[in-house]
Amino acid sequence: MKVIVFGAHSSVGEHVVSKLMKKGYTSCAVIGNENQTELLKNRGATDVVVYEEHLLTSLFHGYDAAIYLTGINPKGQSGKTVMVDHQSVIETVKEAEKQGVQRFVMMSAIMANETADDESREIGAKEMPDELLRQANLTYTVVQPGALTDKPGDGKISAAITLDSKELEISREDLAEVLVMSLEVESAFNKTFEVAEGDTVVSKALASL
Repeated sequence: MKVIVFGAHSSVGEHVVSKLMKKGYTSCAVIGNENQTELLKNRGATDVVVYEEHLLTSLFHGYDAAIYLTGINPKGQSGKTVMVDHQSVIETVKEAEKQGVQRFVMMSAIMANETADDESREIGAKEMPDELLRQANLTYTVVQPGALTDKPGDGKISAAITLDSKELEISREDLAEVLVMSLEVESAFNKTFEVAEGDTVVSKALASL
């Protein structure tokens, strides 16, 4: 499988690229700055592309799947806003459809279903890209993680359409494992679900969805 990773330069993205390499996938890391190229190659990316808007119309050609890390705006290095983030997702999903991508896995947030009136609006407004992806003509997966930590991953999580606790955490490494495994575990296809640290190995947790 050939996988293109948007936001590959993020702390989660670096783990995603490494795990794709270990599983034998071909990957293209889409990054925001040329200075990040060497790091992503060392992480195992087969190819690295510094994002420029005009590239989007051909960027997906030849790729079977995409992993999109929400909150990473490929149009800018910083100062992202909710509306720019939404527009970026919209454009990316439309081009993925047009260029024949079959699988689209998106990292969202557990709070994605909050309303725009909530205090955490920057996260809450991400409901819109989640819904956009669900309506697209793609086999999608929306992963909504708890708060991210730098703890080493242990390969064990909890996953459900809705997790009970509101104070949930997951290591970036384990989240990356979830995103990569979701590419091929059919029980994760066309699903939106929450993930956090837990006691179940990732493959078994995804199979239970």
